[in-house]
Amino acid sequence: MQRDDRNPPDAQAAQRRVQGAVERLLRLQQSRRVHGELIAAARAQVSQPAVILLAGLQADGSGITIGELARRTHTDMSLVSRELRKLEAAALVTRTTDARDGRITRVGLTPKGHGVVRRLRNVRDRHIYEVLSAWSPDELTALGDLMTRFVDDLQAVRHRPAQPPASGKDTESALD
Repeated sequence: MQRDDRNPPDAQAAQRRVQGAVERLLRLQQSRRVHGELIAAARAQVSQPAVILLAGLQADGSGITIGELARRTHTDMSLVSRELRKLEAAALVTRTTDARDGRITRVGLTPKGHGVVRRLRNVRDRHIYEVLSAWSPDELTALGDLMTRFVDDLQAVRHRPAQPPASGKDTESALD
């Protein structure tokens, strides 16, 4: 985080605290242990990327193109294709040719895939419910509002190139 005179030291400390919490949250989301607990509780043997793809497919009953699934889940096309082959082999998704344009392939959930998505969602919903059960309605409202604003701002603001430190040397302390 670059020092900014418009950003007083107490605001910088708060921003660092937010950054630390976000990093912890991302590590939890990417944790093999957490993924293992999720799929065990949901009785679903799917990879971490497959969980994301299945959730991306759940919202569309008619099936979507592979490109749309990649965009919707912010996932690389090659990973989407590789994971879809595994999901198709497990009878969780189907591929169909678009009725209007035979060059387009649509991907959708099978009944078995819907069941897996439903169990994953149920486990996640129950987990979040337990985590937040002691929070007051005002705290939940504030968290929801602030998280929504935070994610919206993360999507809207692009990364900027790093600025070299004033000394011209690339050092670990260049964040200050």
